[in-house]
Amino acid sequence: MKIYANQLTNALNQGLSSCYLIVGDEPLQLMEAVDLIRSKAKSQGFTESEVLHVDKSFKWETLYSSMGTMSLFAEKKILELHLPTGKPGAAGSKALVGFVENIPNDIILLIQCQEWTAANDKTKWVKTIEKNGTFMRVYMPKPQEFGNWLRNRCRQIGLNVENQAITILTIRLEGNLLAAAQELEKLKMRFADKMISAHEISGLVADNARFDVFRLTDAMLENNLARCIKMVRALKQNNTALVVIHWAIERQTRTLLSLSGLRQTGQRIGPAEYRKHGIWQNQQAAIQSCLNRLTIIQLEQLLSGLANLDLIIKGQASGDAWLELEKWFIDFC
Repeated sequence: MKIYANQLTNALNQGLSSCYLIVGDEPLQLMEAVDLIRSKAKSQGFTESEVLHVDKSFKWETLYSSMGTMSLFAEKKILELHLPTGKPGAAGSKALVGFVENIPNDIILLIQCQEWTAANDKTKWVKTIEKNGTFMRVYMPKPQEFGNWLRNRCRQIGLNVENQAITILTIRLEGNLLAAAQELEKLKMRFADKMISAHEISGLVADNARFDVFRLTDAMLENNLARCIKMVRALKQNNTALVVIHWAIERQTRTLLSLSGLRQTGQRIGPAEYRKHGIWQNQQAAIQSCLNRLTIIQLEQLLSGLANLDLIIKGQASGDAWLELEKWFIDFC
């Protein structure tokens, strides 16, 4: 079966599956989901654990050999398989299908993947797990969803927070669930069951917003100028290297220019072109929107602006590089 993160507890209460596939690049929810499964399995007698890491040298025969390596002191085992890329390859897919379809009663298979695309959902090995076990994907809450995530988290740990205080927490903790969870736990220890006001929150919570470079390029593709400027200033405050930001936005702009050139020649931009340029499925709509909005001439001008910014960063031209970066985003958006 396929479930969402908020359904995992109820699913576990109804009984353990023989296999679990937990995927997604949001570390807090991934970690907590795995911990819940481990805890439930341990309470059901699965006291032994074996961890396998899939890399280029991994042999899929190891999966089957693990069946017979139970210790003398354990009757049941959790077999954890770390598959970071979410792509086991042909041999791995075949091995996983065979293993899941014939998994022994004394083993629970728990697979973790950080990278994931919608195309993975359609593969045979994933469909087999969905049919015989449990498949769950975790997501980073969108900016407009983060406030509700905070409210739910407060309810879970019994923390009483005013609505205005939630607003402050949302601004200061956006994009970092781990930091948010830690801050809420600290507040719980300090205030216990007392209602926490916005004034008290303002004085206690540090600005833990994690505005990394890749989120900045996402905001850029979404044509969200206010968010871009906010992220640039947060990156500056965190002493992020300007060359890293420049590399990321230049790479994205060159990709847009290349795709725009293809469109101008009448070619259709399909899955093959997206794969060639390393564009994930969840970025494709934003890419198309940019291509509809920006002409080749505009994209060339934007690249010219980045060339000038590069000279300023290297000290070969005068100007405030951070200010020029903000101006560039104004031009782009």
